[in-house]
Amino acid sequence: MRKNNIPVETVNTLYELLVERARRTPKLTAYRLYDRKTGKWRKFNWTQVVERTDRFAAAFLAAGMQPGDRVGILLQNCVDWVCYDMAAARSGLTVVPLYTNDAISNGAFMLADARPRIIFVDTDRRWRDLEKALSDHSFIERVWLQEVTSDFVAGADENVDHLEAVLPTDTGALPEPASDDQSPATLIYTSGTTGNPKGVMLSHRAILSNAEVTAGVVSGYEGDVFLSILPLAHAFERTLGYVLPVMCGCCNAYPQSLLRLRQDMTAVRPTVIIGVPRFYETIYTGARRNATTSKFKERLFDMTGRIGYKRHLAKAGNGAGPTLGERLVWPLLDRLVAKKVKAAFGGRLRLAVAGGASLPDEIGQSLLGLGVPLVEGYGLSEAGPTATASLQSQCIPGTVGYALPGCEAKIGDRSELLLKTPSRMLGYWQREDATAESFDSEGWLRTGDMAEITDGRIRITGRLKHILVMSNGENVNPRPIELGIESDPLVEQVCVVGDGRNFLSALLVLNRDYWTEMANELGLDGNDPNAPEAERYILERIRKASGDIPSWQQMKGYYATLDEWTVERRLITPTLKLRRERVIDEYKDEIRAIYAK
Repeated sequence: MRKNNIPVETVNTLYELLVERARRTPKLTAYRLYDRKTGKWRKFNWTQVVERTDRFAAAFLAAGMQPGDRVGILLQNCVDWVCYDMAAARSGLTVVPLYTNDAISNGAFMLADARPRIIFVDTDRRWRDLEKALSDHSFIERVWLQEVTSDFVAGADENVDHLEAVLPTDTGALPEPASDDQSPATLIYTSGTTGNPKGVMLSHRAILSNAEVTAGVVSGYEGDVFLSILPLAHAFERTLGYVLPVMCGCCNAYPQSLLRLRQDMTAVRPTVIIGVPRFYETIYTGARRNATTSKFKERLFDMTGRIGYKRHLAKAGNGAGPTLGERLVWPLLDRLVAKKVKAAFGGRLRLAVAGGASLPDEIGQSLLGLGVPLVEGYGLSEAGPTATASLQSQCIPGTVGYALPGCEAKIGDRSELLLKTPSRMLGYWQREDATAESFDSEGWLRTGDMAEITDGRIRITGRLKHILVMSNGENVNPRPIELGIESDPLVEQVCVVGDGRNFLSALLVLNRDYWTEMANELGLDGNDPNAPEAERYILERIRKASGDIPSWQQMKGYYATLDEWTVERRLITPTLKLRRERVIDEYKDEIRAIYAK
């Protein structure tokens, strides 16, 4: 435990953690937020955060909220998100977070299932969309709006208020804070990749203990600046990017938007970033694309990644390291290539955490080689959420590190990863049947993920529910094949299909710019990547990208589109995971045509 980290045994709830942080470092910068009105970054210290939190708690009290009630939040990452959440913890309420980038119908489903009494929404327009999607919203007694548009009429709906009309300037005498560490702090809905989302109930104790053991590996230091990229509605960001910084006394910066992320990284100069693999893939792809303006630059880029990764392995005691010639040329490669990549992150990044999905091995190796201090971990909401991680020096792409202290891991039937962890969920909200199915007779949590464990190091190999059973009886894990195909810059997204069929095929989303350039060079129709003339070239590329796999697993057909699979189309989750069943249903006619050939 570092000197200024708050031990979890000294606090019972998230609110108590916040108060203790403010007591220890009252004037230390807690959050940075871009103010669109002034065009400048604002700073908030821990004392200011506690004061605003108590104003939210007073508003809950005035609304007649009782311990055990649920409150919803549909907001971009910001200081008010934190204050609302912490005020709920103070009041003994359970927070139901929703994704602002999710389909409105999904948000409506979660609200109808959790039935919160109050919901905090970013704009009146968003609330109107939600209101239309809900067949019954009588359970929502009050709606608080962070911002209102010009056509908002105060008082038109007695239950809908602008936030500033709700928060009291004087909190008055608040009751003693709730202190039950086993009460549910949050109800986090799973991404629903294989069906309707289920609400995972996590207690204060589960979240706090998970943050503490994670902090022992994914270190946070007083003075660190985290850049918050993932939605706070996600369990991964909630624990690592929100609770852990409070525990360690770190500053959290909330970017303007994903579109302005590069500019914000330069302005904020974060020391820690937590993101899903897609974020790192985008950074890598952009850097490599810039390098391909000439063959010489491309060779320098690839050489830097290759030699740098050898250096990384040698430092970890996992390889002999670069040759003498490679060591001599490294200072030049570092100056010409690696430092430019590191500068794109702001120039002082000391830790980059990847989680939420699998990062392709070759991209992870290249980023480590280019000097990006990458760490991969694994978890799921039901586990609180983090279950595995490794020190940065021990990071080996393709693996997710070791089970965290206090967490046990083993392989069960069908290679399923099983976990025992003190930060496990209380259960699924109103789903005792699903809760029972999630644990075996000995209390091991069934993750649904297939894995391998070698000398304690864990490798995730796929999802049990995604295994394809071909007509010849062969079982195929599509994810490793998809990761290989995604490594080709031509391909943005991919879904391998072939369940019940005699060969495998791929649904592809092509990179529009790359495909247009390729089509022009080959004299193909840029508007039709499925033309017979294009098929030979595209099949050849995806087969090559698939890597060294048996011939019967190679793609023998495909359907390509230039239209991205988006959250709005409900084809990916808010955390960018593929909704496989929805994609297959969306393209059922195209799949049928592939096999009709």
